[in-house]
Amino acid sequence: MDKRPFHGWRRLATLIGILVICAGSATSNRSCNLGGSNNSGDGGDDPTFVATLQLQDTQGNVTDSFERQELIQMILTVRNRRDTTQTVDFSDSRTSDFVVVRANTDTVVWQLSKETAAPSPTATTLSFAAGEIKTFTTTWNQIDSDSGDQVRTGNYEARGVLVFEGFDTRPLRASQLGSPLESFTIN
Repeated sequence: MDKRPFHGWRRLATLIGILVICAGSATSNRSCNLGGSNNSGDGGDDPTFVATLQLQDTQGNVTDSFERQELIQMILTVRNRRDTTQTVDFSDSRTSDFVVVRANTDTVVWQLSKETAAPSPTATTLSFAAGEIKTFTTTWNQIDSDSGDQVRTGNYEARGVLVFEGFDTRPLRASQLGSPLESFTIN
């Protein structure tokens, strides 16, 4: 007995199930992503944005080794990988942030937003044209955000981000809006 017609019915039933799920998500204002573009900021398989961080010394040289008390320049670049305009929405005026942690830990040593004035409560949107790259920079003076003291010598990691949901509680969480951690040493 040939079982192929039955196999075809199972495929049809699966397809109908997927369509029902997608229809339900569309009526609740959610997207039905079946492996396509991922704009949620969670670093999916096909990210819309790519973020990188570069560390430079005071002469503008890219390096991963700094003298104690030397200023560290951080340059975050975020690129829209799509051939269409993409937007990123923020709950207030803060769009980017930077964080430094002790190497191989999640212990935050410094966070830019802890050193700056509170953002205005005005929601903000950044638009990226197709293929556009935006750059965000800051300088860190190697002062611990909590203690106000000079950090000790040792190994650290830095990250720059477009502020994604949950960043303030989990700044190292994977997100396409955040750069990978960049390791560096303070001598």
